[in-house]
Amino acid sequence: MSAIPAAFYRRSGFANSLIVAALCLLLTVSSALAHPPPGVETISAEAAMQDARVLKRALNELHPGLTKYQTEAEWLADQQQFDAEIAKATTVTDLYLAASKLAASIRCGHTWTNVLNQEGPIKVALLEKANKLPFKVIWVENRFLVISSADANVPVGADILRINGQTPTEIRDRLWPYLRADGNSDSKRLRQISHDRFDYSQMDILWPLLSPPKNGRWQIEFQDRGRTQQVSVAAVSFKTRQERLAGKDRAPDSEAWTFRMDGDLAIMTLPTFSFYNSDFDWQAFFTTHFAELNAKNVPNLVIDLRLNEGGDGAIAAALVQHVLHAPVKIRSEQSATRYERVPYILAKYLDTWDYSFFDRTGQVRPITDGPQKGMLEFLPKAKGEQTFAPLDPNYRGRVFVLISGENSSAGFMAAQLFRMAGTATLVGQTTGGNQRGLNGGQLTWVTLPNSGVSVDIPLLASRYDFSTPDAAIEPDVLVARHFEAQRDSVDEELAAVRLELAKQPAD
Repeated sequence: MSAIPAAFYRRSGFANSLIVAALCLLLTVSSALAHPPPGVETISAEAAMQDARVLKRALNELHPGLTKYQTEAEWLADQQQFDAEIAKATTVTDLYLAASKLAASIRCGHTWTNVLNQEGPIKVALLEKANKLPFKVIWVENRFLVISSADANVPVGADILRINGQTPTEIRDRLWPYLRADGNSDSKRLRQISHDRFDYSQMDILWPLLSPPKNGRWQIEFQDRGRTQQVSVAAVSFKTRQERLAGKDRAPDSEAWTFRMDGDLAIMTLPTFSFYNSDFDWQAFFTTHFAELNAKNVPNLVIDLRLNEGGDGAIAAALVQHVLHAPVKIRSEQSATRYERVPYILAKYLDTWDYSFFDRTGQVRPITDGPQKGMLEFLPKAKGEQTFAPLDPNYRGRVFVLISGENSSAGFMAAQLFRMAGTATLVGQTTGGNQRGLNGGQLTWVTLPNSGVSVDIPLLASRYDFSTPDAAIEPDVLVARHFEAQRDSVDEELAAVRLELAKQPAD
């Protein structure tokens, strides 16, 4: 963990160079001591309680959306339940589960125990242990469909009836309190159970902690085309499963953008808007292919965002602008914050990519009305109403956008902009995200000193009104996926587009 540069805590006329240097040293040493000893999974009651205090203070002093979807009393009750679970914690796994549940209770898609930010034994437990199922599943019609299998005893296409005696709906219900999403965006919660996504499935992360394999084995009951079987299969590690699935894994493995023609239909597949540290030129991609669409007079375009959780909001906006027919004005700003400066005592437990996030001195003013009254407005982000104008090359053909519960960050923003613009037909399932806006833009993660458990915390929240619904974006054409169709690899959303085209051919 990086120490926080003291320059971001310097007050004019207060800190001299000696104090600054001492603070840097203190934070560096504190960070080094914070890491739990390698391989030690147990945790004392005192250490667990200290971690709990750090996490609660970080959330209460930094998180801008604690009461966006719940009351103060409900948030207090969540913390009391967390304290009760911490009182019984004896391992870092116990603390990880309790922290995951507390983070999920805020109902914010950007507040979670991000696997990649964990440290020490808990990261090993999550990513290296041989406690995973030897197959991958997707959630469809309240059932688990096997889409890839590294164990011949469980075939691809199998309908999983029980795992260690628990049905798919029982598993879903047990996972539910730990799944992150914005407000009532339950479609996003369900997406985290499946393996057909770029992020981890919680069947690999949370489920082995909540219901571990017994003696290194999973007891599986499944049905395959009418025949019911019960088998015992060995639990595996991520590495082993991927080695066995090489060349035969149905789960997506590339976030590369693609463009292809299929008769009078063009299909633009955009699995991500995140290109941090990438040399991919997304602007050139848009320019090239929207120009091609116009040059060839292609009448219909499908933009596939089904696997797109998010990334850079500017990319999402530019995509929509290439199919805008007229300027659109919307209020979209992430400017609500809970603090002016991060307290010294918390700083040593925090990390981020830009430490200027921690000091807003002279850049905030009180919010005096609305549901966020009592918080602060971060003036550099207070943009008010924004205008999105059409971009060239501008496409005027018929546009269909494929959406899903995965769309919860910039992916949600794209779906929302398409809906506001009215220039595309949304096809698929309800998105993730929320019309009350997203918490994000700036983010930190707090790493608890004794366990190494880490929780992502957004530092800015979107402004919204009392009348703004707690809801995601609904498709214009709802596609309810079917078990048999998914087993046979039918693209049901694309089939729905073709049906719409058959109803109303392009001019």
